[in-house]
Amino acid sequence: MFKRLALLTKLHRMKRLKKCTCLYHSGSSSREIRETFLDFFAKEHLHSRVPSSSVVPYGDPSLAFVNAGMNQFKPIFLGQAAPQHQRAVNSQKCIRVGGKHNDLDDVGRDGYHHTFFEMLGSWSFNDYFKKEACSMAWQLLTQVYRIPPQKLFITYFGGNQSLGLPSDEECREIWLSLGVAADHILPFGMKDNFWEMGLVGPCGPCSEIHVNKANLETSLARTLVNQGTEEVVEIWNLVFMQYNRISNQVLEKLPAHHIDTGMGLERLVAFLQNKNSNYDTDLFLPLIDAVHKISGGVSYQGSYDMQSAQGQRDWAYRLLADHSRMITVALADGAFPDNNHRLRRVMRQAMVTSRKWFNQDASLLLELSQRVADMMGGVYPELSRNLSNVHMLLRFEEDIFRDHLAKSGREWSAIVNQFPELSALPTDQQPGLIAGLRQLEDWRRSSGSDKISGSLAFKLYSTHGLQEDSLQLLVQLKGWNVDWPQFHQLMADERMSTKIQSSAAVGSQFQCATSLKVAPTVWQCQDVCSRNAEGHYTFKPFDATVTALVSQDGRTIEEAATGDRVAVIADKSCFYYEAGGQVSDTGRLLWPTGAGQVEEIRRVGDHIYHLIKVNEGNLRVNQTVQMMLDEDNRLNTMANHTATHLLQAAIKDILKVTCQKSSYVTPEHFRFDFGLFQSEFTLEMISQAESSVRNWISQRLAVDRLMLPLHQAVSLDGITLVPGEGYPDMVSVIRVAQESRKDEAISLEPCCGTHVRNTADLEEFAILSVKSAGIGSRSVRAVTRATAKQSLCRADDLKRELNLLEEMFNKFNAVEFTQLKELDKTLKQLRETISSDDVPLIVNKELSVRLEKLESYVRQAAQETLARLMQHQVESAVSHAGPASFVIVYLSIPHEMLDIGRAKLSLIKATRHCPHKPILVLASDDGCLIGRCTFPQEMVTGDFDAEKWSGYVIRAIGGKGSSPKGQDPRFNYNIRSRKLVNDSEESVRQQALSLATQYAKSRSL
Repeated sequence: MFKRLALLTKLHRMKRLKKCTCLYHSGSSSREIRETFLDFFAKEHLHSRVPSSSVVPYGDPSLAFVNAGMNQFKPIFLGQAAPQHQRAVNSQKCIRVGGKHNDLDDVGRDGYHHTFFEMLGSWSFNDYFKKEACSMAWQLLTQVYRIPPQKLFITYFGGNQSLGLPSDEECREIWLSLGVAADHILPFGMKDNFWEMGLVGPCGPCSEIHVNKANLETSLARTLVNQGTEEVVEIWNLVFMQYNRISNQVLEKLPAHHIDTGMGLERLVAFLQNKNSNYDTDLFLPLIDAVHKISGGVSYQGSYDMQSAQGQRDWAYRLLADHSRMITVALADGAFPDNNHRLRRVMRQAMVTSRKWFNQDASLLLELSQRVADMMGGVYPELSRNLSNVHMLLRFEEDIFRDHLAKSGREWSAIVNQFPELSALPTDQQPGLIAGLRQLEDWRRSSGSDKISGSLAFKLYSTHGLQEDSLQLLVQLKGWNVDWPQFHQLMADERMSTKIQSSAAVGSQFQCATSLKVAPTVWQCQDVCSRNAEGHYTFKPFDATVTALVSQDGRTIEEAATGDRVAVIADKSCFYYEAGGQVSDTGRLLWPTGAGQVEEIRRVGDHIYHLIKVNEGNLRVNQTVQMMLDEDNRLNTMANHTATHLLQAAIKDILKVTCQKSSYVTPEHFRFDFGLFQSEFTLEMISQAESSVRNWISQRLAVDRLMLPLHQAVSLDGITLVPGEGYPDMVSVIRVAQESRKDEAISLEPCCGTHVRNTADLEEFAILSVKSAGIGSRSVRAVTRATAKQSLCRADDLKRELNLLEEMFNKFNAVEFTQLKELDKTLKQLRETISSDDVPLIVNKELSVRLEKLESYVRQAAQETLARLMQHQVESAVSHAGPASFVIVYLSIPHEMLDIGRAKLSLIKATRHCPHKPILVLASDDGCLIGRCTFPQEMVTGDFDAEKWSGYVIRAIGGKGSSPKGQDPRFNYNIRSRKLVNDSEESVRQQALSLATQYAKSRSL
């Protein structure tokens, strides 16, 4: 049936006399079309104009990107928030890549697939409903945009018998009353005309408006509605949210009715500007023209014939125009390629296309992002405001990708030779496929199975970015199978990841109970301490009742005896369990007849497991216990966690473009890992960050915990959120600010951890180390309170010690060997102390520079002493040789002299003291006998030169020899024996000296 319709359509298009033209807006720009929509609702129908939300879906891990205009209003539809406006209108930035229906590979191959698009939307929150929504839509399209009514077709919900939903005849009658012809109104079922937010939640029938782009006859055009053709396309969807889905078969009416409409700007502009393709509009053509202007070469012709060279080149033009919009918007809104595989894939595909078709590096994408900001910055000011961030991330990703390709080029060629079909895969997949294939082959050898688990396939995706389609092709060529259902489930689990630990493992030594039929634990870890005006914290005892005991093997038991290790579940708890990068509390449980040491706290489902060792007495179920925190541990952890937030705020101020990778907070110290998308995190930056935190400590800033609904928390100005992180419906937000200016927070971020109430309670702060944590990441280790004070005191001690040493060095004119030994020993000890992890990093670097000068002085003095000793021994040997025609000398150098300042034993300098005779110098070095032989040119004969003399010795004692690079072996030759054990070194040395003497005597004149 569909093929027949397609044929009829083609025939009709061949017969038509003229193109459809818009009566009013055919010459209007996309900006005017967008503004007309917004002004229509805002000015004529009193809708509040709201800004687009970020495309980064903070707080919703189910989404890679915001993909619809209604996303920011979900809390209103779900009844979690009251609307700020009864009516709203906006243009929402949207990104759709990946997922079940992956359109990424279709971008540029047709005229309407895009990664980024703008959704024009209007909303009513329990204000007007169907009649007004339909009337406004019809008025805008036919009277404002002046689209001929006969070109529009309307669909409505035709009902669903199994759910007991009747046909939406009310909607049909509304359209008829507005003057729509009856043969232009069509009913459809659940698939096309019933909108749902998810498996459960608000939903309702919808009415779509389709446009007859091809000017087909009505009888033919109505058969193509909802058929996915380019001749008749949907441009606007009006959703009437009037039901709430409880389960698969149960829907109930909502007490409040809402309107949610959405119209794709790109599709609307293409129609109003009378273009066959979205890429022919002013939304894309300036970008296509920019690619041509920058790269030169063949211009864009608008061909879609992928079998021709021009069609392929035009595809590349369209892909870059599309991808540059998506990349610019995503990066400007705070997305990071490191956290988003789909974004990285789009970026790499753009980079490959730029190189392959236009011979351009990242500079082309940089220029295109500038054009995107120029074109759209007036509507979305964040594009212009954050353009420098976009450019920094583009350059960083280009460098990474270039390195990947350089390393994988040869290996990729070998794989393609074996499997030519893989050559069709995009270049951005090559590094991941190489690493993935290597891992798969290792697994195949060890397992002997052709069945790949879904978990391994998912690991290849999450670790190497290997996409499903690439993996499918690879395993097909290898003749392997994949557990795809498990893979898809893991993908779904990743999107809906949660921090709640529900695995069987509770700790390293415990298993959770398989069925625990007791009430959930009420968690009150924030309610156990108070702070007075002087900054003193009081931790009050916390009473609770034991509801269950679990043995180490996971059995529920009624009683635990002295010496037992058990997991205690209580009706409530004041202990913090490990979460959010913070370690758990420790402490004690007390009861009238006994006590137990709390070693670890874990959450499993709705219960908190207190892993304890019973030190005294027996503990029974239903026993009332007193929970006592280890106060020092808790307070130090609180301080370190607050310092983590302050450090992140300081780093954000310095770098501008960064994101948290991870953190780990303990009572002793904390570690904070962050993204670094520039060359270095310099010492100056480290010092600046450290100074900022110390400054905030001295300002005695208030630290408050705000409990807010998620939708309210994510909208706070200045809040720091982690892209892709899942947050609960009620969020704990930690705010650090001055008491008088709490609306201007220093730090504002969601956190479930424990914190001090004032920055003064951190007392002191010091950064101990900054290390690489992988490509584009740095890891900072820092301390607060007493540990920081001790670190700074240690630094002061080291400074004083170094000052004394410098004063002493300044007084030296000449240094004796025994003095050098003592100085070298002192400097080595000082170096070891300075390099330890308990000295502030800035002090470490400062002292290291000063220490290096002293070490250089000792090294130079040791080298000079060694040179004088070698000169003395060589000159003594020359004098002792008398009239002999050759000289042999063994340098007797004390081992400790070579240890001083890492002095180098240079036999070249030794031989220079005997330029007029052949000389063989031997010495011991690192357990070997080494030597150098030199000959004056005029004393070389056919059977006596440096190489022959040295070679004779080498053959006798074992080892190897060579001439210095670029030098004649007859005149200069070096010797190194095999590794000698201590008891043979003396005998080998004597043998070498004896053989060398015999050989020289037999050859000399």
